[in-house]
Amino acid sequence: AKLSRLSFIPALSLDALNTKVFNIIPDRDVVPHLDDRARLFQEIRCTAPLNDFAGCHVSERTLCEVMFTCGSSNRPALCECNKKYGYDPPIPVNSSITTTFEEACKNVG
Repeated sequence: AKLSRLSFIPALSLDALNTKVFNIIPDRDVVPHLDDRARLFQEIRCTAPLNDFAGCHVSERTLCEVMFTCGSSNRPALCECNKKYGYDPPIPVNSSITTTFEEACKNVG
């Protein structure tokens, strides 16, 4: 991020980069290793198969990992997390919900 900050117009200052930008870095994502890290970052796991070279650089997969690890509070989980990336279906927090996750995701991707 320290080098690529100069590609923005106007360029980001190092102070702005270190205080206002938060980077999520999946393990095995090669792109973040092409630049120096800014101060605020979090490393997360990547569930892509080892032979999937670009799989750890997919933002949708990264969002699924964050939601699966941290929870989604009262927001619905993404169907794609389960269908495309193999994450476990979420457990309903509201016992009055009668639709299963599988039923809700039936017509999604």
